[in-house]
Amino acid sequence: MDTVTLAFAGNATRKIGKIVLNPAVDLTPERWAKDVEVQVSTETAEGPYQPVAQLTLRRSPEPQEFAILPVSARFVRLMFRSNWGSDRAVGLGEVEIYEAIDNTDAMGGLISRLESALADLKRYRQVQSDGGVQNTAGAELSSATLQTTQLGGAPRSANINVAAAKNGGKVMAYSSIFNNDPEFSPNNLIDGQNFRPADGKGTSGWASQGFEPGKEFVTLGFADDRTRLVGKITINPVSNQSDLRWARRVEVQTTSGSFKDGPWKPVASINVRNEPVNQDFTIRPVEAKYVRFVFQANGPGVVLPNADPNVNSDRAVSLGEIEIYEAVAGNDQLEALIGRFNGVLTDLKTLRRRQMTEGTPVPSAVALTTPRAATTKAAASKPKTTPQPAKNVEAALNRKTKRTAS
Repeated sequence: MDTVTLAFAGNATRKIGKIVLNPAVDLTPERWAKDVEVQVSTETAEGPYQPVAQLTLRRSPEPQEFAILPVSARFVRLMFRSNWGSDRAVGLGEVEIYEAIDNTDAMGGLISRLESALADLKRYRQVQSDGGVQNTAGAELSSATLQTTQLGGAPRSANINVAAAKNGGKVMAYSSIFNNDPEFSPNNLIDGQNFRPADGKGTSGWASQGFEPGKEFVTLGFADDRTRLVGKITINPVSNQSDLRWARRVEVQTTSGSFKDGPWKPVASINVRNEPVNQDFTIRPVEAKYVRFVFQANGPGVVLPNADPNVNSDRAVSLGEIEIYEAVAGNDQLEALIGRFNGVLTDLKTLRRRQMTEGTPVPSAVALTTPRAATTKAAASKPKTTPQPAKNVEAALNRKTKRTAS
């Protein structure tokens, strides 16, 4: 990937807190930078580098501000991950980097937090205006900011399925696959195709090897491992398996940490009807880098004496399709919140300037130079799966209901 590395006067180390990028350059807009990863090093221009922000620029010829968590940097490397559709070049017009406000005193700390929250809200508003396609925040939205945007009524959902493979969604982990048969791969959950029992067309969905409540799961991630504000989940249970195996109750868990180790937070328990249709579930907006679906019950709910009511088949649990949509707050709510934040921030800055009239002012922008750039590569591994043993509950159900499982 193309990179540019920047340094400060005298190769000094600075604590940076804001980056301003203007994508406008004397090239066609298709070549303007879109997704930019910010990396920092406190050692040399060659690294080692630590990623600190993922920025997404609007296709607009104007300065675009991104507040980031304060971080010490001697060198700042911009890695250009995408443009607006050209394979000929990627371009960027201007870069500005600002030091973080000194938050060693209480007033400075409060100003810094308000500036960060205000920047989050502005970028969140832009996402909503663009249809909720992606989270443009360089730093992930804070919990406090999200709680604020949730006040004043239930949010709407964007119309882009961010879990779809065509939109960058991906399967990060899963518990097992039925008979280790690729026909029942978990990738079928995000391919946009439902199985059609009438003619046998479409992909077969995902199915596990055996079923014990709480043991089978599938974990999904989003494009570039970004954090999303999830507000709606759509599930279709239809698969090329007996409906005794179709998922009936699913626990939804989220994390902003690791897809392997979490920590995982349960955010919803979804009860799915035993019908081959898309079923929408609106949830309280929650930040999620990864979403894990843990299967707690299957089948239509047939109950046998002395049997687990959550298990209509212990041969497998299956699911057809999963869609995930981001939450979208209304413009009126965001505009009002941004106005209130701006007013408080202006008053705080005025008060702080009065308090510092006899002190040293806070440093502002610094000039940048450009040493040679370096590149890095990353690799991902797929976790191994362990098949689960099957029992004979389904056979008993088949005798009772006179149905034949696939």
